[in-house]
Amino acid sequence: MTGHGFAGARAIVSLAVAAAMGAAALAQQTARDTPIKPTVGTSLVLGTVTDAASGKPLRRATVTISLSSTPMQRATATDDAGRFVFANLPAGSYSAPRVSKGGFVSATYGEKRIGGLGTPLVLADGQRLTIAIKLTRGAVITGALFDQGRPVPITSVTATPVRMVNGQPVAVSGTSGRGTTDDRGVYRLAGLAPGDYLVSSSPRLTANGDIRSVTDDEIQWAQRQIDGANATNPGPASAPPKAAQALAYAPVYFPGVTDVKRATVVTIGIGEERGGVDFSAQFVATSRVEGTIIGLDGQPALDAQVSLVNTGDALVGIGLDPIMMLEASMLHRPVVTSGKFSIAGVRPGTYTVSARASGQTGRAGGPAPMTLWATADVSVDGRDVSGVQLQLQRGMDLSGRIVFEGTTLPQPADLTRATVRLSGAPNANGVTVSINSPVGAVTADGTFLLQGVTPGRYFFSLSVPGIAAGPGTLTWMLKSIRAGDIDVADVPLEVLPSQGIQDILIRYTDQPSELSGTLLDSTGTPTSDLYVMLFSTDRSMWSSRSRRLRYPLRPGADGKFKFTGLPAGEYYLAALSDFEQADVPKPEFLDQVAAVAMKVTLGEGEKKTQDLKVAGPLR
Repeated sequence: MTGHGFAGARAIVSLAVAAAMGAAALAQQTARDTPIKPTVGTSLVLGTVTDAASGKPLRRATVTISLSSTPMQRATATDDAGRFVFANLPAGSYSAPRVSKGGFVSATYGEKRIGGLGTPLVLADGQRLTIAIKLTRGAVITGALFDQGRPVPITSVTATPVRMVNGQPVAVSGTSGRGTTDDRGVYRLAGLAPGDYLVSSSPRLTANGDIRSVTDDEIQWAQRQIDGANATNPGPASAPPKAAQALAYAPVYFPGVTDVKRATVVTIGIGEERGGVDFSAQFVATSRVEGTIIGLDGQPALDAQVSLVNTGDALVGIGLDPIMMLEASMLHRPVVTSGKFSIAGVRPGTYTVSARASGQTGRAGGPAPMTLWATADVSVDGRDVSGVQLQLQRGMDLSGRIVFEGTTLPQPADLTRATVRLSGAPNANGVTVSINSPVGAVTADGTFLLQGVTPGRYFFSLSVPGIAAGPGTLTWMLKSIRAGDIDVADVPLEVLPSQGIQDILIRYTDQPSELSGTLLDSTGTPTSDLYVMLFSTDRSMWSSRSRRLRYPLRPGADGKFKFTGLPAGEYYLAALSDFEQADVPKPEFLDQVAAVAMKVTLGEGEKKTQDLKVAGPLR
């Protein structure tokens, strides 16, 4: 899918088409997966691990295999001849065996490209299977980090695999290279897969996030104070000059820029050693953001909590050491005193300052405290920002009811054990700004109330004890969550200031839809060599949280697949040969899958059989 920088045409079987098959012909379907047996069995896997370039066996490579749907995992190491064996395996479905060794790129059995998807194993009782896995020698990125020509020691450097999409770097699945500079400022990141990388450095931050370099005026003023103190008749002390703007080391990207959008991508090939990736640490002017929190009575709020979130672009964190990012967030803990807040060490960017407090609605024994909130957007450009005023307001109320529309199952006996929760959803830039996560109790008649909800985007989370059941057993399924004309069971709910939401209707059904079938090659023979994917034709439902988007699954050894617990609607059904997990919920990827998919319509409670036939050779 080169048009958008995705994995290319190989990611999808471009000739995949579906041939409708009669449900009656497939009425007698066997289970897709072999039932799980005890952890000791009679199957055996014998294998070899070799160097992909030289063909020589690789000793002491680690091989792991795990039984699907169980915590069982086994690991072993190859001998001097590169051989390994897993004996006494129970029959069942296994993940693709994975191999790792220092200096090489980890690989899975059956992968068609480096970092691609492997081939799971399905073992029968007493089966003997021989496999071979090749490892590719890893590439190396090396260079040095400097500060005005001097080496920067003991500093984290990271190489993050990326892909360019519409001119912007997007992180992709894969292993990042991480290392630390030595006393010469030199770093070496080894064992990398071929591809494109962003190389970045995350310097340690200072304890207070507010470093100000001394100016010539301050030095001259200090000298005058000393000279005056030594004089026979010292004059009155003068006020010190204005301090310089605060500075801090910033996360920096090769070739030495602080804006990730201006970073240069480093491309490496198989086993290549790319040297000279040198860059310099950078200082940026930091700001102090200060302001006041005003309560409902117009007076400074004494018990408010304040937070600061960078909302400008989710790219700001790409490639950075997670520990350094956590450290940076800790430094942005505001100091709040008598209704005034101060946040030091804020780097340039766009931020949201949020305040949260509690307000009493009545006297002791009266209504519970209410949630108060306030937000303000702040643009920081290296100069101090003052006079930010956060005017607290009352949170909104959200109310509704839960109904169970069953034809077979009884309604849960005690709805008072159920809870409704809201959790923050990301904005258009991929950043989550959440002041609170309200939780509401449910009454015996199914009504609920969420109080003190602050403005923002939220996902609904529901906990209803007593409705879960084991696999293959009829159970309740969430049908929809209607807030006005929008079903927010799959998309975020937008809560606007001063606008509560009433009559939210949460519906459960005991009639979920189901789609099953068999994946067939061009000769009509069942195959498990491809993945099968199902997703809604409604683009608004294309998100990782959507119940209408199912990640690709591998059919069983008999080619059979099944998608259960589906809401009614129209879906795309497609076969994939390879893909990046991170791409699956992205519209750019799904648009191209949809172009070669077939459409399937499911009615409420319908159990449909639909085979998928590939009209071309498997790749």
